[in-house]
Amino acid sequence: MRDQIFGEINHEDGGWHGEYPLDFGGTVCSVEILIHSEDEIAESQRDAFRCFIEKWPDLNEKLIEALIGHYNNEERFSYGPDNEEEMSAWWPEIETKEALLQAVKLETIVVAEDFMMEDGRYIYLLFSRLWGGEDLDDNGIGVCFVDEKITEIGYKDIAF
Repeated sequence: MRDQIFGEINHEDGGWHGEYPLDFGGTVCSVEILIHSEDEIAESQRDAFRCFIEKWPDLNEKLIEALIGHYNNEERFSYGPDNEEEMSAWWPEIETKEALLQAVKLETIVVAEDFMMEDGRYIYLLFSRLWGGEDLDDNGIGVCFVDEKITEIGYKDIAF
C-alpha cells in the first residue's frame, strides 16, 4: 500500500512496515518504519510522524548530544568484565559526534499505537550499538520522543 505520509508500507505481524530515508549525523540511511496498528493507520499516527520528520533537522544534533550523554553517564562501565583491558574494549571513549556515529546504527522508527497519541505524539528511534560486548539479546538503545522532545533513553524495549 502507498501511504501519503509513510510511503510504501505493508501490513504484517500486527503492524505496518516500510523503509524511510533519513539523514542521521550527515549520512542518509534507509531506516525501517514500524507503525503499531492492527488495522488502519490513524490520522494521529500520521500527524506524529509528519511533525517528527519536519523537526528532524533540529532534533538530529540534540539526539546525538543526548546519546553521548546517556552513554557516558548511564551505560559506560555499568557492567562488563573485571579485566581492565577487556573493560576498555567493551566501553570505548565516546565524546564526539564522529565517535558516536561509529558506535551506533539507526535501525527503526516506531510510531506508537493510536491510543497513546492522546497524551502526545509518540515516536521511538531504535539503535544497535557496538559497546558493552556482544548484544545477544538485541537490547540496543531506544529513544522516546513525545511531541518531538526526548523524554527517555533506555533499551529498545521501551518502544514495545
